[in-house]
Formats: sequence, C-alpha cells, structure tokens
Amino acid sequence: MKFYKNFVIFWSIIYLTLAFTGRFLSKKKEWYPFFRWSLYSKSNDKLEVSYVMVYKLGDSIFEKPKKLKTLEALHHLSSADIYAEYLKINEDFENNKAFNNLFFKDFFKQNSEYVMFKKKFDLRKEDYKEPTITKQLEFRNGKIKIYD
Repeated sequence: MKFYKNFVIFWSIIYLTLAFTGRFLSKKKEWYPFFRWSLYSKSNDKLEVSYVMVYKLGDSIFEKPKKLKTLEALHHLSSADIYAEYLKINEDFENNKAFNNLFFKDFFKQNSEYVMFKKKFDLRKEDYKEPTITKQLEFRNGKIKIYD
C-alpha cells in the first residue's frame, strides 16, 4: 500500500513540475500533452440560439405557445433536424435578409402561426443574468414579417 501512495505523490510532483516549468520556459507558456489551458480561453463567449414558438397549427390553437421541439409527436423531426433548419434559416437571414417558408413547409399547415426567436448569450459580462431575446420572424395569416 505504501508503494501506491508514493507512486501517486511521485507522479503528482512530476506533473506539477512540468506545469510550472512549462509556464515559464516554453514559447507558448504551456507544453501541449500535459496542459492545454488556451483551449478554454478560445471558447465562444457569445452564443446565439434560435427557437420557434407555435401559436396555431392548422386548425388547432394552443392556449400557451409551444416550442417546436416539444411537438415531436406531430412533426416527427429530431432535435438535430430542427437545429439544422434553424441554421439554414439564420444563414438565409444573414446572406439574403429574407426568408422563404420552404424550411417549415412540410410541417406547418395552411393556417399555422408561429414566431421564431433568437436568444443571445453574452458570457463576457461579469454579472451575467439572462439572455437577450429578440424576434426574428413572424408567420401569421399566411404572411411573413421579418424583424431586424
């Protein structure tokens, strides 16, 4: 048992020695196989997430709007498919500043109403409380309204 205690202590000392010497002696301030702190410093501090709230689906009117992802029993789309559609829509917005209803055409019937929102998370703030939510587009009465 004493061997294992010494083994753990020995390798811990070696690992910490590599960490501290790498911090001061290497060009990149770290030695890759042992430490990779810069990996965490390069992660996104801004995040945007789109989602659709459905108010009316064909002739069915919901009391409270429902997220498109929760209606999986009706549309049989996986979360990955829905996310891919959101990416297509956002790309279309950025490139063309337009939206065609072809993305959701298969699922939404003639009299459907929905609103697409975008949540923006800004994690650079020290006292981060909640995301900013903005409307991207609204589809009501067969008409599409796009928000800036």
